[in-house]
Amino acid sequence: MEREERFWLGVLVVVFLLVNAITLSPVVPWQKWTLWARPTPQAQFHVEFENYRIHLPSQGIRVKAGEFVEFVATSRDVTYGFGVFRKDGKMVFQMQVVPGYENRIVWRFDEPGTYDVRSTEYSGPRHPEMFIPDAVQVVP
Repeated sequence: MEREERFWLGVLVVVFLLVNAITLSPVVPWQKWTLWARPTPQAQFHVEFENYRIHLPSQGIRVKAGEFVEFVATSRDVTYGFGVFRKDGKMVFQMQVVPGYENRIVWRFDEPGTYDVRSTEYSGPRHPEMFIPDAVQVVP
């Protein structure tokens, strides 16, 4: 490698490191919490997937805005996706639900309202039926 190539490689490495350090820094205003902070969830909800059905807790999912909650999703047959959506159809978050494994995600809802749940992974011909309107209620 020639001297000029080493110089530009060094510049690219420095730019890469700076961009990552800035965007992942907790001092950046848009960074509300860091992924490695491991916040303690105030509530935990178990969601089960089986035979093209989503089984939510019998008491429903009701959370307070600003509190961390944990979703534990399991599948008994095939891979599904657990997606939470705003009323305008924009995705809030999603995760893969792999059979035989407790799939976990910790989330904090910032805005009160109701959110829909749907499978985000095509799992077969009945996939479009996997939709639950107003499944998550976030209160102030």
